[in-house]
Amino acid sequence: MRLLFLLSRRYAFSRQNRHRGTSVRIAMGFALCIFAIIAVLSFMQALQRDQFADIRTFESFDLQLPLPHNDIAKADSIIASIEALDSVQAAFLYADLPVIVQALDGTTVAGRIRAIEPKGRFSEQLNAYRGNLFEDGTLAVSYSHSRSMQLDDEISVTMLKKGRQATVIPSQREMPVGSLYYTTSYTFDQSTFLCSIATLLSLNAEAELHIGIFTSTGVDQVKQEIERLGFSSVATWREVNASLYGAMELEQKMMTLMLFLMVIVVLVHIKSSSRRLLLAKQREIAMLRSMGLTIGRVRLIFLLQSFLVALLGCLIGVVLSYAAVGSYPSLSQLVYRSMGVHLVLEIRPTQVIWLVVSILLFSLVASFQGTHRIMKADIMEMFGHDEVR
Repeated sequence: MRLLFLLSRRYAFSRQNRHRGTSVRIAMGFALCIFAIIAVLSFMQALQRDQFADIRTFESFDLQLPLPHNDIAKADSIIASIEALDSVQAAFLYADLPVIVQALDGTTVAGRIRAIEPKGRFSEQLNAYRGNLFEDGTLAVSYSHSRSMQLDDEISVTMLKKGRQATVIPSQREMPVGSLYYTTSYTFDQSTFLCSIATLLSLNAEAELHIGIFTSTGVDQVKQEIERLGFSSVATWREVNASLYGAMELEQKMMTLMLFLMVIVVLVHIKSSSRRLLLAKQREIAMLRSMGLTIGRVRLIFLLQSFLVALLGCLIGVVLSYAAVGSYPSLSQLVYRSMGVHLVLEIRPTQVIWLVVSILLFSLVASFQGTHRIMKADIMEMFGHDEVR
């Protein structure tokens, strides 16, 4: 067996082998294939994790409970009962009010005012750049709007309120800018102005209040616990963002399908390359058979050769992938400037194992089929022709 292994290594990478370059090119093809697939998977999964994290931190939180009233005292009582659950990290009151904000220089921003009691992950990602956040009677403006909305500026806020004769009527208020803030979510900063609960209720006393909930355990389990407290309208972040979550799940499936098709294309190319390599070595095969080696042993030598070439390519590809992910933090600022997100790349070992195993198996199958065709030819025909048809 050792002799067979030495022969297969010689036929794959020996300096005296005139087809060594072909073996190296096939191995590098494997390596680049694995590197490209792992890199794309890691990047897309990091983007999806980052978007889901922003949704659960800034938008719908882990769970949310709409309140049928805007009585703050009753809301505080409900919050206390929810926070008493061991699975709940934080429960807090918040409300959103769609508005159009106009700065002194005429810049207009269509967004929302969010009144919130900062707790949990939200407060950890919320940073005050200037001023004091959540002062009554003032708005906190994102740092991304600091060119047009400065501290202490009076900005015009237009909103819709219930009217006596019409269902809704526009209402306008002048509000001072009390602070500037920033978070890790660029989209949230672009569309959101912050204030206290009391300030928002002074703008619109009929604003709908919600309770946001953070948890470190499964959201479905926490939902069941809250429902047992008598709050059947509680919803998880997936239910609140059902259309977005479904679209992102579809995007993930389509990405997996495209990568699978990419693997198929690469494997077909590998099969063609492996066949060409075997056909180029038919004289060596004829020589081994004329020396007395059985068909099974000759086939085993070239199966081992294909396995070594594929294994080397897979190892190089995995090393390149881990090296790229390890060096990514030094390039993350470039990604942030172009995309506005900080990504944390990681490689899932199970995906790498499945990819490597599938490529190795396919390479062995392609090599077996190639040697099976060649072995049917006569030895003298192999010596006399460059390629067996």
